[in-house]
Amino acid sequence: MMFGKKPPSEPSKSRSPNQSQSLSNVILTGGMMQLGQAGSNIQQSQTGSLDTQQQGITGIEVVTLLEQLEAAVKQSALDSTQQEELLDYLRPAKREAGKETPSKELVGQNLKQVSETMKTLKDTTEAGKSLWQTGTEIFKAVAPWLGIAAAFFGI
Repeated sequence: MMFGKKPPSEPSKSRSPNQSQSLSNVILTGGMMQLGQAGSNIQQSQTGSLDTQQQGITGIEVVTLLEQLEAAVKQSALDSTQQEELLDYLRPAKREAGKETPSKELVGQNLKQVSETMKTLKDTTEAGKSLWQTGTEIFKAVAPWLGIAAAFFGI
């Protein structure tokens, strides 16, 4: 009799499972990816959605969208102080987007301030709620041009 020895047909439980991950020819444009590795079986899934039409958006179209957002801010029922705060960030973003070689980072940082302010107003005012809806549509459209995910704007 064999005591303390496992029959050869049963694999050893003390060995770690072989693990490998391989990526090749990966190009991400405003997309999302997730990798995982664990000591046992793991299942992961993450999806990102991009409107492919928006990837070809031009700086001029971005300016047009930002003008629409500016008009929405001016027409909103927010008080003048709240409107000015939004416009203080929106105007330089629009001006920069209209340049021949815009700094997309600068546009993105200004729009992030706009989105954060709008998010606060969404939670505190009725006018802020409808403005946030308009803003999120515009942020989703502009994000691929900036080379960032819409999540950057908290949507």
